[in-house]
Amino acid sequence: MFTMSIMLKTRTDKANLEIRLVTTTNIKSINEERLISMKIRYMISLCAACISLFSIPALAAEDIVINYEKTGNPRADLSNMKVSLRIAEFTDSRAVANPRLISDAQLLGADGFQAQKAIAEIIQDAMQSGFANANANLVDADGDMFLQGNLTATEAKIIDRGGVETLELTLRASVQLMSGSRTVWQTNLFGRGRAPTTEGMAVTVSAALDRLINELIGDDYFLAEIR
Repeated sequence: MFTMSIMLKTRTDKANLEIRLVTTTNIKSINEERLISMKIRYMISLCAACISLFSIPALAAEDIVINYEKTGNPRADLSNMKVSLRIAEFTDSRAVANPRLISDAQLLGADGFQAQKAIAEIIQDAMQSGFANANANLVDADGDMFLQGNLTATEAKIIDRGGVETLELTLRASVQLMSGSRTVWQTNLFGRGRAPTTEGMAVTVSAALDRLINELIGDDYFLAEIR
């Protein structure tokens, strides 16, 4: 009787152990299945995100060519200048990595606009053309005075002007009239150009350069120093 009791207890303990092992194994299996399911859902979500990302059309900065030449009547006639003038280097202090960048604003279906060369160089060439148009006494080297400048900001946006969708570009630059190492005169220039969006950014840049040059050549204090 005692022996039978021991045998029954042993079988019961063994059965309980087997049940616990089976239960533990089932729980482990369920956890593994849950982990695999979570990984599969994560991979599906990741793939969906990648597909969505690459399905978005990529925009690129539009390349435009600026061939500016100042024409028409100048704001002032500089043929009677008392000094010779050299147009020196214009630099760019904007916080941009691309010196050719006109604007990074997403306008007209483009992710910004960039010119064929540095914007500061385009402004320098425009100043050369503007002063030549005003009959200034220009020299390529030396000279009594020289004009230098720095492009500080550019801003482009689309505005409504009387129901016409218009592209607007603002150029800001500082300029200094120098005699040797001495600053004779200095100011900040503000040139805002506008053109219908149908005419594009190149025309708008030319309009902004026109305003920049006219503001300088029309400045009475500047004119007093050179003529």
